[in-house]
Amino acid sequence: MGEQEIQVDMEAVAERKKSSEATEDYLELIDLLVLEKGFASTSDIAERMGVSKSSVTDMVKKLHKQGYLVHTPYRGMALTDSGRTLARSMKDRHETLRRFLVLIGVPESTATNDAEKIEHGLHPETVRKLKKLVAYLEDNKIEI
Repeated sequence: MGEQEIQVDMEAVAERKKSSEATEDYLELIDLLVLEKGFASTSDIAERMGVSKSSVTDMVKKLHKQGYLVHTPYRGMALTDSGRTLARSMKDRHETLRRFLVLIGVPESTATNDAEKIEHGLHPETVRKLKKLVAYLEDNKIEI
């Protein structure tokens, strides 16, 4: 495999990773909006994510096609069971990381932002271990 082929492969991997992260972020936000307001609109999503409504519409179509949500144009959207499961898994992952960072002395706002950056790249086993560590530290009132 030549250097140019490797570069193309790395770009494809990076694009898939970016797409996966976007999917997770959208699902997490849609779930949050539904919990807060009872529904999620493309306008709300665009505003919270700082993207155009057309970008949201494109992603909603993709998520619908992937089976993560049901979308009826001009009527709203609802997460499917698999969409809700993934969204809540990401929320739990984010919260575990945020709590861990706070326990080691990272300021709350920084911990929240850093958890968002970290959450997508961790292996599920790593998250399970961090969750156990956080519970142990909190139960024993240990801060670093």
